[in-house]
Amino acid sequence: MVDPKTGKYDKLLHIGPGNIESFTGRILDNVNTVKDDNLISGKFHFNATDIIYGKINPQLAKYTHVNFEGLASADAYVLDSKNGITQDFLYVELQTSEFYKYSVSVSMRTGMPKINRDELNQFSYLAPKNIEEQQKIGTFFKQLDETITLQQQKLTLLKQLKKAFLQKLFI
Repeated sequence: MVDPKTGKYDKLLHIGPGNIESFTGRILDNVNTVKDDNLISGKFHFNATDIIYGKINPQLAKYTHVNFEGLASADAYVLDSKNGITQDFLYVELQTSEFYKYSVSVSMRTGMPKINRDELNQFSYLAPKNIEEQQKIGTFFKQLDETITLQQQKLTLLKQLKKAFLQKLFI
């Protein structure tokens, strides 16, 4: 953890579960800098390529794969893969129904649903030993996510255009 009050991190973005869209990994447009959020308590530093996973209420499936440096909320884990697993493959694994079921099942033991780091590390999954194969799988799903995002943006624009036309038509 780092102290966000030092001024060293002021220009970095601050990401927490509230900035991540459930089940998609998309970062919402409500992200501020560390300085703008006026942070006072310890946060986790993350680097480009890290994964941020919301540990509170795992049933909300809050995870994202960042391409920038910043600080993460204490309500999230910063994940950096190890043991021959690529970041892109780990990110895909977090999106599986098996991981979702596991994370929800271990989090329901208290009044505040939460997955702790030991439970997160105990999740077992299969992965290709070949790093290139892992990378191909991760890249495929990343490109699919980008295509979905692009199509959703186009759909939003079309809906706005339709609304504008209808307003002009019936004035």
